[in-house]
Amino acid sequence: MSLTIQNRSLLAKRVPYLVFLAGLITGIAFFVYYYRQGLTVAHYDAKAHLLVARRMFDSLEPGYGQMGVNWLPLLHLVYLPLVLFDSQYHSGLLPSLISVVAFAVSGWMTYRISYRFTGSISAGIFAAAILLANPNLQYLQSCPLTEPLYMMLLLLAMDSLLAWRESDHSRQPWMAALWFSLGGLCRYEGWYVIVGVLLLLFHDYCRRYMPRQKVIQAAFVFATVFGIPALAHFGYIYLRLGDSFFGRVAGGHPSPYLTYKHPIMSAVYHLGELSQMSALLPLLVAAAGMMLIVCQRKLLAFRLPLFLLWLPSLINISALYWGLVYRLRYSVLLLPAVVVFASMVFTSEAAKKRALLLLTFVVSGLPWLSWYYAQTDPDGRLVAGPGASIVPIAALILFMVARVSRQYVWALLLLCVLGMQIPPLEREYHPMLVETMEHGFIEPERQEVMRYIRQNYDGKRILIDMGKQAPLVYDLGINVKEFVYNEGGESLWHDALQNPARVVGWMCTENGDAIWERMQVDPNWTAGYALAVKTEHFSLYRLK
Repeated sequence: MSLTIQNRSLLAKRVPYLVFLAGLITGIAFFVYYYRQGLTVAHYDAKAHLLVARRMFDSLEPGYGQMGVNWLPLLHLVYLPLVLFDSQYHSGLLPSLISVVAFAVSGWMTYRISYRFTGSISAGIFAAAILLANPNLQYLQSCPLTEPLYMMLLLLAMDSLLAWRESDHSRQPWMAALWFSLGGLCRYEGWYVIVGVLLLLFHDYCRRYMPRQKVIQAAFVFATVFGIPALAHFGYIYLRLGDSFFGRVAGGHPSPYLTYKHPIMSAVYHLGELSQMSALLPLLVAAAGMMLIVCQRKLLAFRLPLFLLWLPSLINISALYWGLVYRLRYSVLLLPAVVVFASMVFTSEAAKKRALLLLTFVVSGLPWLSWYYAQTDPDGRLVAGPGASIVPIAALILFMVARVSRQYVWALLLLCVLGMQIPPLEREYHPMLVETMEHGFIEPERQEVMRYIRQNYDGKRILIDMGKQAPLVYDLGINVKEFVYNEGGESLWHDALQNPARVVGWMCTENGDAIWERMQVDPNWTAGYALAVKTEHFSLYRLK
C-alpha cells in the first residue's frame, strides 16, 4: 500500500516535466513542418508584428512611438533584439521559436491547473493532451504571433493566483500580478481578465474566503502592478502621437460588421468561431464539465477562479458587438478554458460515462444532419468533413470498449483527438490555415506590384497605408525607412497628404485604404504621378 502511494507520488512529480517535454517535441515538429512549407510568416499579422519591431529602429521616425496607437508593446519589445538581424527579420525563425516554447509551457501549466482542481493525473494529462493536439494551435505556435505568448502568460498568472489563493496569504501575490500585467501588455484580453481578478477578490472579500485585509492588499497589488506600465505605455503614445486606441474604439467603425449593436448575434458568432477553433467534441465535454462544476456547489468557491479562463470571450463578443470583424484565431485563447473545464468530468465516474455517451450520440447524428443540409443548403455550415464516416464508427467502438473495460478517460481522449484531427464537419478542418490564406485571391496582384517596384525602384520614398499594407512592406524586403506611412509618428505622412510630390516618389494603394480614400476626395491629388501598375485591387503610381 505504501509502495503504491510512493509510486503515485513519484509519478505525480514526473508527469508535469514529461508533459512539458511532449509539448516541446510536438511544437518543434510542427514548427519544422510549417517552416519548410513557408507558412510560419504567411499570416498577415505575423508579418506585421515583425515589421512593428523592425521599424522601431529602421524608419524615418524611429523610436518607441513606432508601436503606433493600436499595438500593445510586449511582443514587439521581445522581438526587437531579434529583428536587428536581417536573417531573423525575414525568416521569423527565432521569433517563431518563442511561440513554440510558449506552447510547451502552456501544456505544462494546463496540466498543473487541471491536476490542482481534480487531483487526477489522468485528468491533467487529458487537459494537456487536448490542448497540445489541437491542430489550429499547432499551427499558431509555429508563427510569430501574440496568441501563444499570451496563452502562456495567462496560464502562468492563473497558476500563481491559485497557489496564492490556497496559501496562508503571508505574502502578497506579486508574481501573479506580474504575469497578469505582462499579459495586459501583450493582448487586450488581459484587460478583461484583470477586471475579473478584482471581481474575484471582491467576492472573496464579501464571503470572507480569506482575511479582508489581505484581500484589500492583494487588490492594491494587482491594480498597481497592472496599471503603472499600462498607463506609462498609453500615456507616452498619447503624448507622442496625440491619439489613443480607446479613442478610436469609442469613435466607432466606418463600415460596421453585421453584428453591430446585436449582442445575441455577437455571442452566437463567437460561439461558432469557438466551435471551429476548439472542435465540437472537446467543446461538448467542456460544457459537461461546466455543468458539473455548477452542480457541485460546495466546491464552487474553490473552483471560481477557473471562470477567469473564459473572460477572453468578452473581448471577442465586444468587438463583434461594435461591428469589428474579429478573427477566428483570437478564439484560440479560449482553448485553456475548454480543456480545463473538460477535464473536470473526470471528478465523477457518472460524468465520464455521460460525456462519452453524449459525444457518441452527437457524432452518430452528424452524418445524417450533413446529408440533410447537403440537399437543402449545400453551401451551409454543416457540410460533411473528412471524418464524417470514420469518427462515428470510432465513437461506437470506443464506447463499447470503454463500457467493457471501464476506461472512459482514454476513450474520451482518443475520440476528442480524432474529432480534432479529422473532424466530422468541414468547417472544423484546419480553419486557421483557411484564415491565413484568405488573401490568396489577391496574391497574384500583390506579386505584380512588388515585382514592378523591385525592378524599377529608384531610391525615392514610397507612400503607403501601413494599416493595410504592412505585409507588402515586409515582403518587398526594402528598408522600412524608404516608406512614408500613417502609423507610429505621422509628420511626414501629413506632409505627403498636403504635397505628395515634395515627399514621395511612389504611391502604392489598395482599394479602400487611406490613400485610395484621399484620391476619391481629390482626383487631382496624383496629378504629378504616372500610373505604373493597375490591377483590380491595387494601384501603383510613380512620380513623373
